[in-house]
Amino acid sequence: MSTLTEYKEARESLPSEYQAWQVFGAGIENVGKDGKPVTLPLRDPADNEIMLRVDALGLCQSDIKIIAQGSKHARLRGRDLAKEPTVLGHECAATVVKVGKTWESKFKAGERYIVQADIYYKGIGYAFGYLIPGGLGQYCYLDERALDGDEGCYLLPVKSETGYSQAALSEPWACVEMSYNLIERMEPSDGDVLIVTDIDVDQWREEYPNAKIVGRDLKGLPEGEFDDIILPLPSVDIVNALAPRIRKKGVMYLLAFPVVQGAVTLDIGRIHYEDVRYYGGGNDLESLKQCNARHDLLEGGSALFMGAGGPMGQMHVQRAIEIPMGPELVVVTDLDRGRLDHIERRFGDIAKHKGVELITLAPNQFESLDAMNARIKELAHGGYDDVIVMAPVAKLVPQALSFAADNAVVNVFAGVGIGSMADIELRDLCRGIKIIGSSGSRISDLRKVLEMVERSELNTNLSIAAIGGLNAAREGLEGVNTARFPGKTVIYPQIPDLPLMPVEEVEARVPELKGKMGPHAAWTKEAEQALLEKYV
Repeated sequence: MSTLTEYKEARESLPSEYQAWQVFGAGIENVGKDGKPVTLPLRDPADNEIMLRVDALGLCQSDIKIIAQGSKHARLRGRDLAKEPTVLGHECAATVVKVGKTWESKFKAGERYIVQADIYYKGIGYAFGYLIPGGLGQYCYLDERALDGDEGCYLLPVKSETGYSQAALSEPWACVEMSYNLIERMEPSDGDVLIVTDIDVDQWREEYPNAKIVGRDLKGLPEGEFDDIILPLPSVDIVNALAPRIRKKGVMYLLAFPVVQGAVTLDIGRIHYEDVRYYGGGNDLESLKQCNARHDLLEGGSALFMGAGGPMGQMHVQRAIEIPMGPELVVVTDLDRGRLDHIERRFGDIAKHKGVELITLAPNQFESLDAMNARIKELAHGGYDDVIVMAPVAKLVPQALSFAADNAVVNVFAGVGIGSMADIELRDLCRGIKIIGSSGSRISDLRKVLEMVERSELNTNLSIAAIGGLNAAREGLEGVNTARFPGKTVIYPQIPDLPLMPVEEVEARVPELKGKMGPHAAWTKEAEQALLEKYV
């Protein structure tokens, strides 16, 4: 039996200790000790645990948020990291190596899994890589919180022939996939409904007998929040007054078009993190439902990706090009021309093969930003059917709406904090532009992506821009923070001394991988196999 076969089947002998990048507080200096991973004893799993060997791990911008905030990070809930450090890393492909007594009938050594990071147990969140130490180490342990949580087991099985990096990057790809598959409520609920009108009051009261109805002067407006707010004739003043009164997951329905134009001030963070929605585009609730039903990219349409040169932006662009019924025009902007060049090299041939026109634009190509914006508008006469905002800047959202066609979808994928306000033209909301936003994922999204990977419908390896071993992980995290690489960085914890390197340098620095890489230095399952054969 070869060494690599023993590795894949988890038959190799286990060490007495292992290394992991523990986090002891805010700041990169508190990741590890003296710039190195921490050495820990490799204990047997407790009866309620399983032990996993980490085979590949993708580095994420979310890891940087933990480093920046330390114990103040919301998902750590004030945990004293100096006394109880955690381990970063949630984009994780792992292999079971030992099983506690409780789980002996459900898990076996050699089984491969990926981890759904958003773990809930008895209604409480214990995210992997946050409160549950994550995968930026050679081994990790999981207990009943992950193995028998509120949604069952948060591990998804991986086929033996699937690449480790392919599997690990299913997690960030699931976040991309979910952003186009949000579950939207399109009709008023049975909850607290407010209707603001001076006309057809009896008709509205008959249709919604439990609703609170007030006149446009808002006299008699009750205290508190509402699940639904219906505005038969919206105005700037009324929308501004009532927007803060929309409950989480609430909807404001904007019927007809305002008589007086102007901008309303909306909390973009609430749209992203609390699923608040504003629906316009018609004179009645049924037409609003039809106008706002779409959530994925319009087939045969035009899509604009703003600030999409980074790793997640590239995933959005790849998806737009590769999905069977996607847009015909994909325009990508970014401040960094080099990142856009990488997108063209990596996806240009695929776009041509799929019949998709791919155009990338950076400010240094134009005399001014106004000239660049004029060119963006010129490329899609009548506006873009989809605009995806990848930079976490609330003030980009009004610009996104200015590029959008009637009944377009503006996807604010980049998370902007609650309280991030932006001035939105009321007419843009009333012409049926739906603003959505999400950057998380559900286990169903992860399962869908993994199935796509294993059916060879999605090549997550195209997202990889750099690889390295465990000892290079801190350098890799600094690279994520400074946008050093145009795509994802994948760490191989079982190859500690592998230097961090861009994929373009792999064949020169590791000759055994020559001829194993894909077009334009794309990372492949075959290259990963050769890497493991050399080092494991």
